[in-house]
Amino acid sequence: MSVLWSLAEYTTLAQSQPAVMHFTEHEEQPQNRFIDEPRINPSPRKILVLQGHKDRGIEIWFDSAYSTTNEECRSQSLGNRILGAPNVPQAVIDSMRVPAEQTEFSVRFFLDRYLPGRCDWQPIGVGHAEFEPNVSRGPKGNSGVVAIRPEGKHRTELAWVCHHATSYYSKGEEPWLACQTMGRFSIEQTTMSTDGGLVEIKFTLAPDQGSPRPKSEGER
Repeated sequence: MSVLWSLAEYTTLAQSQPAVMHFTEHEEQPQNRFIDEPRINPSPRKILVLQGHKDRGIEIWFDSAYSTTNEECRSQSLGNRILGAPNVPQAVIDSMRVPAEQTEFSVRFFLDRYLPGRCDWQPIGVGHAEFEPNVSRGPKGNSGVVAIRPEGKHRTELAWVCHHATSYYSKGEEPWLACQTMGRFSIEQTTMSTDGGLVEIKFTLAPDQGSPRPKSEGER
């Protein structure tokens, strides 16, 4: 059995999405094969809860990624196979949306949502993507919240500060939200157990330079 993807590898997969993402609740990756589709677990029990606070106006998409870990189930999309790309694990991404007007949230993912089956489908990580609906059409990409590993934690606390970003090559285009974690990055702090647990999260919108940030509902 192969080693599950690292958080960095999962982040790279997520960031390979189009410039402006569109919300999809259940997304099969292009390398997936119909014969290996995971079967839904009729009685899932391992729950990962992401709960916390965000500033009003930020819409967040959380996603939970599941991957095959049996080497025999590695595959590749037709286009990448023609280009000679190596086979990779098949993957499914399930997503949930937290609307912009909602400041307190609690999102739940079943880590045993899929039966392992022949390909040994396992959860590999949870990601996040955010944007302001009144500013842009969607997020530019997403990144990791936590990796999922058997030896992971059952509880952790994380926080992000988001600011408006543009680049030299995107002059005239809508700005996007770039979010950075507060404090030093820690693999241990961002790895949760395959048995589930609680991730407490906070998203704060940084003020634009030269203008005060409107107070969030909790600060009034």
